[in-house]
Amino acid sequence: MTPLRITAYSDYVCPWCYIALERVERLQRELPVAVEWRPFELHPETTRTGADLRGRLGSSGRARAYRDNILALAAASGIEMRMPLVVANAHRALEAAEFAREHGGFEAYHRALFAAYFRDGRDLADVDVLCELARTAGVDGQGLRQALADGRYAGAVDASTAEARALGVVSTPTFIFEGGFQLVGAQDYAVFESITRRLLARRGG
Repeated sequence: MTPLRITAYSDYVCPWCYIALERVERLQRELPVAVEWRPFELHPETTRTGADLRGRLGSSGRARAYRDNILALAAASGIEMRMPLVVANAHRALEAAEFAREHGGFEAYHRALFAAYFRDGRDLADVDVLCELARTAGVDGQGLRQALADGRYAGAVDASTAEARALGVVSTPTFIFEGGFQLVGAQDYAVFESITRRLLARRGG
């Protein structure tokens, strides 16, 4: 059976993308789907040094409720998560993931970037951090360092983000299923499963 194609637009500073990754990995284990994760820079306005959130954390009941909801959903999914104190500029991380894709190590590196940011509090704008994570994921760290210095994948990240916006994508994660149906956010696994089964049935799968 030909797998159902799903394009997933995500950013490494988006906690919902990390939670959705668990849903999608389960979907891949249980149903015939082929998922392609694509870069979407969620906060291009963020400087290289990041946006400090410490002055805003806990400033309102609404902000605390939002944070607590994310952490509860992550815990329910078996994901260890801490909300970062600084929103990193993710462009280099997105570039690094494209390098890993081209060199056969995307899946491990993709997960490692999320864990480094949301579990360990690492700075995803730091080239040394990105190269260290690459080596841990079995990706050529020295080759990545040179690719980042050359800006080799910067254009690919920008083009992917622009392509997504042209398709109507405004937030992450956004999943575009074969046929054009879009699902936004870290929905419950049952939602992913239901949509996938219906689309497979529609095409005779």
